[in-house]
Amino acid sequence: MEQQRKFTRIEYAAPVALEVAGNRQPGMTVNISQGGALIDTAPLPEFGASVVLFIDLPGVKETSRIPSIVRWRSERQIGIQFELLRPIEVWAINRMGRQK
Repeated sequence: MEQQRKFTRIEYAAPVALEVAGNRQPGMTVNISQGGALIDTAPLPEFGASVVLFIDLPGVKETSRIPSIVRWRSERQIGIQFELLRPIEVWAINRMGRQK
């Protein structure tokens, strides 16, 4: 069965920080969309964990703080679903997709 995605993934490698249970840890994005992101990080948060992604998006002056949920995990990566994006973050991600 082919997986249908609501949002197009955009390859985007950028250093990020994840806040997990009040602690920050480094990570690196692999790709991003309006719906979420794929992130290399360690240690891996548990499936279903609430996390906050801190990321610098092109064209956004301040670091974005995006509340998210861990939707899957592998040996070294997690897939997170964004809970809420501000309009400036939606604009930045859309702009990244148009520039590819």
